[in-house]
Amino acid sequence: MSTNVAVESKAAKAAAQQPSLLRRVIQRPETSIVLVLLVLGLVLSQSSSAFLTSDNLFNILRNNADIAIAALGVTLVILAGGIDLSIGSTMAFSGLIAAMAVSLGGTTAYQLPSFGLPPAIAFALGVLAGATVGLVNGLLVVRLRVVPFIATLGMLGVVRGLVVGLTSGQTVRNFPPEFIALGQGYIGPVPVPVIFLIVLAILVSIFLSYHVWGTYIYAIGGNETSAMLTGLPVSRVKLLTYVLSGALAGVGGVLVVARLGVSAPTQALGYELFVIASAVIGGVSLAGGRGTVLGAVLGAILIGVLNNALVLLRVESYWQQAFTGGIILLSALIDRLRQRRS
Repeated sequence: MSTNVAVESKAAKAAAQQPSLLRRVIQRPETSIVLVLLVLGLVLSQSSSAFLTSDNLFNILRNNADIAIAALGVTLVILAGGIDLSIGSTMAFSGLIAAMAVSLGGTTAYQLPSFGLPPAIAFALGVLAGATVGLVNGLLVVRLRVVPFIATLGMLGVVRGLVVGLTSGQTVRNFPPEFIALGQGYIGPVPVPVIFLIVLAILVSIFLSYHVWGTYIYAIGGNETSAMLTGLPVSRVKLLTYVLSGALAGVGGVLVVARLGVSAPTQALGYELFVIASAVIGGVSLAGGRGTVLGAVLGAILIGVLNNALVLLRVESYWQQAFTGGIILLSALIDRLRQRRS
């Protein structure tokens, strides 16, 4: 009898020590971002009447959907304990491949390759190009045991150089309306890139939550040594995360080209900083094993809102660059503080 009482007492104490549902929700990084977005909305609506208009809000989402989509892929890599610094170059390369595939040609003095393929095929080729870069990244990390930071930093330069070399510094233009619609079109009131973001975010979230390999990703990022000892396919899982990261960067890169109506050698330059910052601000730990898809998407939206606010407030471009750098430093600091708390 006394044993039962003691067990019940310990169970009661353990239950009392568990934080309430409300407290757990409040402590989540996603909640903090939502609160910050609400405060920013209230403040900026007082400073600029254009901020809370539906057109401006949809523009923010459309203009940052490509970064958010790329952040989905980087989230997978970081969750598994890796990093991908080649995202911006991958987006530019994927966009270029799709642009050359779909372009009708004849727009520059230097005649770039153009094939006039259907937009759907061009889109698929762009995504395949991104996945190929991701595959190379993964093989460098998994097979050749190159440190992820060095491997992807090297690929950043290689792929960017490839983009410049293929184009000789020229831009690719003259796309059919069906391709432009991928970046500038609407389905009802919602921009097409936002539809892409919603669908892909749901798919990645389902993969992480319900697929066994999604569980493996968290396990490997949490403790790779333990994951190996328990027989998890660590190498294959890591390789998959890099391939998916490249493919999602490919989607984002194609959407950028479709939105802007041009593929330029400098496209998506520096985007890797925005993408990684989006994930980290959203609660994805750089140490791996912790983070959510929703957090990464909200992080991208927050960065987009802040950049849009600077434009509406007519802040000079050089201050915008300084502000962006500050956001990246802040994201690293936030991640460090989270690691200490845990």
